[in-house]
Amino acid sequence: MSLAASKNVFQSDRAKIEALFEQLHRAYAEHNADAIVSAYTKDALIYDLAPPLLHRGLDVKSLGEWLATWDGPLEMDMQDYDITVDEHLAVATALGKMHGTQQGEHREIWLRTTFVLRKINGQWLISHDHASVPFYMDGSFRAAIDLTPESK
Repeated sequence: MSLAASKNVFQSDRAKIEALFEQLHRAYAEHNADAIVSAYTKDALIYDLAPPLLHRGLDVKSLGEWLATWDGPLEMDMQDYDITVDEHLAVATALGKMHGTQQGEHREIWLRTTFVLRKINGQWLISHDHASVPFYMDGSFRAAIDLTPESK
């Protein structure tokens, strides 16, 4: 494959990955657990904010129950977004802002996100999802959920 053809393939792959993240953004806002799960491989390795430390795959029922705890749209915005794409593997990193209303109160948290995607039969799917928040190193072990990208 020529360099120009290779560049076009990777630009097309990047556009498909960006479309997948747009699908996820809409699915969270609409509380559509099925659409969220469809963006992942069945055995995706998940390191998310809620216990346990890890799990494989997303459970549509428990995801739907969690989404139902939000009043109205749950927004998942990304900042400092970066994608590295290879032929069958991609890595995306971002600072994510999860915000919405829960029990009548506005909630907002910034987190660090890393996604590993695999191209399977021409379709990009998330095979690893890692979300984290820093914690204060003062002995309290409190999650530093009051940080924003502008704060240090």
